[in-house]
Amino acid sequence: MKTTRVSKSLVGIMVGGSLLSAAVAAQAQDVTMSVVTGSPPKHIISQGVEHWMGCVTKAQGDKVAFSYYPAGQLVSLRELQPGLEDGVADSVPIPVGYASEKLPLNGVSMLPGMGSSATAIISTYSSMIRNNEALAEEYAKINAVPLWVLGFPPYQIVSSGPAIRTLEDFKGKVIRSAGGTLTLTIETLGAAPAEIVVADLYVSMQRGTVDGTISGINSVKPYNVQELMKSMSLNGAFGTFANVFAVNADVWAGIPSGIQSDMRQCGADTEAWLSEKMDSESSVLAEEFKAMGIDMFEFSSDELAALNDALSTVHADWTKRLEDRGLPAAKVLEAYRAELAKQ
Repeated sequence: MKTTRVSKSLVGIMVGGSLLSAAVAAQAQDVTMSVVTGSPPKHIISQGVEHWMGCVTKAQGDKVAFSYYPAGQLVSLRELQPGLEDGVADSVPIPVGYASEKLPLNGVSMLPGMGSSATAIISTYSSMIRNNEALAEEYAKINAVPLWVLGFPPYQIVSSGPAIRTLEDFKGKVIRSAGGTLTLTIETLGAAPAEIVVADLYVSMQRGTVDGTISGINSVKPYNVQELMKSMSLNGAFGTFANVFAVNADVWAGIPSGIQSDMRQCGADTEAWLSEKMDSESSVLAEEFKAMGIDMFEFSSDELAALNDALSTVHADWTKRLEDRGLPAAKVLEAYRAELAKQ
């Protein structure tokens, strides 16, 4: 059976000529799918997407054709989730923090202390969205079929000024947040969160709009933050940012089962590849930044205990806020902790 999918976005811009030719050529495929990201080509998210596409192509050959639009060419980073839901894009990596209104319970994946490595963070969240009904239902409601997840190693504090080494140092600082539970984390530490899209982080730090950010070390270079930062912690546990690569459910329903199976298997392969890559790169990047004169420091045991004690309230605050909205946050958090303990 031959099936062809041309997304609404492609229909709208086919008049350009080259895309029209690409769409006509795609008639020879079993499946053609638009893949849209909001991250720079060298970012780890884009690398993950490209790894997944390469895996599918290797498994299916010319039966699947991808129309790839990286770096916000078609849909901006903040609009990826609605773009997928509305059918503008066939598949995207959904930034969970930017979709907290639609995916409130899935914010559990970004809470502080929920995994000490990319491997643990990715494995836990991947299992939960496949097996936890409440988390899976949120994706079903936005017409999304999750295939694989990306979660960064625990986020660290990055400063464009003196190192933020103590809980007291956070007070009075304006810290960029990617949204969702990260905003709650920054508030709990006594700083003022500023929800700024990551593409604007460099300018915000350059102009002094923010004093720093909490970020994964793997996300620093794609946005050239190393040019401005003066310090970065190494052993904090300030949460993470999760992305879920998903396919529009209507598109998914038209994909033959054999291709679906390979796409899911390639999702598992991509998770393993990303986990190993990010965890192994972390120490290499730390040494590279240190050689640039950046203060790459570790919190003392006493300060780390004080920080973790303060952050322990984030889980309770997150749970209460969602329970007050009638959402089963307590049960989700309990299940998430149990899954994390298996890793």
